[in-house]
Amino acid sequence: MIEIALCDDNAEDIETIGALAERFAAEHSEFPIRLSAFASAAELLEHIGSFDLYILDVLMPEMSGIKLAEVLRSRGEHAEIVFLTVSRDYAVDAFSVRASGYLLKPVRKEQFDETVLWEVQKLAREKTDVLAVKTKDGLRRIPLHKIVMIESFNHTREITLTDNSVLETSATLTELFEQLGGHENFYMPHRAYIANLDHSVGIVRYDLLMLGDRRIPIPKNQFAAVQEFVREHFFKRK
Repeated sequence: MIEIALCDDNAEDIETIGALAERFAAEHSEFPIRLSAFASAAELLEHIGSFDLYILDVLMPEMSGIKLAEVLRSRGEHAEIVFLTVSRDYAVDAFSVRASGYLLKPVRKEQFDETVLWEVQKLAREKTDVLAVKTKDGLRRIPLHKIVMIESFNHTREITLTDNSVLETSATLTELFEQLGGHENFYMPHRAYIANLDHSVGIVRYDLLMLGDRRIPIPKNQFAAVQEFVREHFFKRK
């Protein structure tokens, strides 16, 4: 079951999104989903921790959707985030909290179905896809969505996970990248690093910023290409 949380202070919008979610579930029974609706950020924050996808209205009186997303990230929430907005101007803010994209109001069925289908397909893959690596303690199967980055360091590769733990493996970076080749969110901005762009928070100067204040250096002669690739990854849902 994929759990979706909707937060919107407008009762009509909640009703509309709820109806769209019901139709989506009926048409895509292969992806069982459950939608829970909340009329305020405060109400939602009392129930975080069990959701796979958050759909957040940007303009809410007590706390904006952008601020709510920042709070969710600060509390360790790694779920997908999609914003509801009346303007595309919030795209940059969406990038800063690693949001997958946004839905423009009034939300059309085609737009809702396309966005949610992309998200649930991704979530379904995350629940099953793993990277198998040999460590000093034996074979480990790592869920791909828990990988933040992989660094080649001396004669080992260090795999940093979302819980801040680090695993070491003797597998080469090339071997690891080949295993991850079918997943477009994994990218090599530098010959010594593999980044999971789903856990990137932006680019500053010549560094790719990752979850947990980690940085991956970007070669100056590749900066423009890396910047464009990262931007396309975050905003391809526009």
